[in-house]
Amino acid sequence: MDLPKTESTFSIDHVGDTSGNRYEGTFVVRTVLNMGQKHQLELEKSRLLADFLNPTSELSGIALILSNLRVKIVDAPEWWKQSNGGLNILDEDVLVELYKKLVEKEIEWRAAIKSKGAKVASQEGTPDPNSPAGS
Repeated sequence: MDLPKTESTFSIDHVGDTSGNRYEGTFVVRTVLNMGQKHQLELEKSRLLADFLNPTSELSGIALILSNLRVKIVDAPEWWKQSNGGLNILDEDVLVELYKKLVEKEIEWRAAIKSKGAKVASQEGTPDPNSPAGS
């Protein structure tokens, strides 16, 4: 079974709540990570948490969002490239919006995998393990 492409594209057009800046452009993102990229993601998240034993929920959330954006964004508009991986952006809401779009693209990729698996199973005459009848 051929896997769906592991990169996807989305556009954003968002006005920041704090600065009023308009953030727009097209992003190319990874929808699934290989083991090296997962390792990089975890290292980045740990670095952003600064080895705090008990980080606040806000610090954990920021680390989660920034680490995902930094590892999963492959190509982006110039404003993102100049943002130091999101650190220089005043508008938290734009970072949350970008993160939501990343998650949506990952969900779409996983749904495409599930669909391909079901199609292969039906062609081979094997029951779909995801269907109630195949359980």
